[in-house]
Amino acid sequence: KLSVLTSVFIWPSYSRLHLCLGVPATMSGKSLVVVITSCNVKKIDQKAYGIKKQLCRVTLKVGDKEVKSSVKPGLDPEWEEEFTFDIEDENKTKVFASFQMDEDAKQIGDEQQFLLPSLINGKPLYKGLIVPGGVVNMMMTAKGFGKEGEEEDTSGFMDIMDGGGMEMD
Repeated sequence: KLSVLTSVFIWPSYSRLHLCLGVPATMSGKSLVVVITSCNVKKIDQKAYGIKKQLCRVTLKVGDKEVKSSVKPGLDPEWEEEFTFDIEDENKTKVFASFQMDEDAKQIGDEQQFLLPSLINGKPLYKGLIVPGGVVNMMMTAKGFGKEGEEEDTSGFMDIMDGGGMEMD
């Protein structure tokens, strides 16, 4: 079959044109999806860090793009916020993550970096941002790059049910 394109729309952005045609916005077709799920910082010494209000936020930087989660109250908020980043070269690109608290978004702990080559293509992988008094939970998924998924060996699962070598007297 031969399909004919009868009209072309001119979009103001190169990436929008590519999205309209079904081609990824980046030439590489690679992206990273980061879901900030939750955090638990119940053990933080609020007085030592000068925290007056229990307001939490996470900042992510990948390349030139920086995003911030919404501000959530409490010491164990849940976000479930998803951010997508275009990746040109996963071997040179790093994810930088930091955690902020209080009304003035005071950074708590150090900025941490995560390397992309350890990710598995298409499989969400847990990453924890360690902060004083707790951790921020995130899931990272490589799309179009990363290690190919490896099959898990389940041949030994439930061996004890079929005489798999464990005996009881």
